[in-house]
Amino acid sequence: METQYKITKASWNNDETILRSLRNKINVLELRTPSQIEFDEKDAQAHHVIVFNDNTAVGCGRLTSTGVISRICVLPSYRCLGLGALVLKGLVDLAKETGMVDVTISAKLDTVDFYTQYGFKAQGNVFMHAGLPRQHVVSNIDAINFFQPH
Repeated sequence: METQYKITKASWNNDETILRSLRNKINVLELRTPSQIEFDEKDAQAHHVIVFNDNTAVGCGRLTSTGVISRICVLPSYRCLGLGALVLKGLVDLAKETGMVDVTISAKLDTVDFYTQYGFKAQGNVFMHAGLPRQHVVSNIDAINFFQPH
């Protein structure tokens, strides 16, 4: 039987415990992002999505009101199953629903190719943030395509 993953809209107010747990395990403990950077004032106002495998939260991400997609993470045992793309698609769908035209991601350098396959374009120079090399990737909402990677 094929596993079915479910993506749900979330809010910091209702789902902080789940979001904080996932992001702490992945972004703080695994990637060593300082918790004071990982968890910020934008969380309370941002749109969030969570991916579930049955009742287990396995991934999440957020979208700010300025069109910044961030905090995408998937538990290690669920990677390489397309769940990062599922989180990204959920966030792009939220951006469309709220009328955003463009979205931006401060991508870890080793993930830039992941985003460009869906139509994002690398922009600007590589920079350091939270101890990791990053590069901005940007896209017009209508240029993002999850069905035919570029």
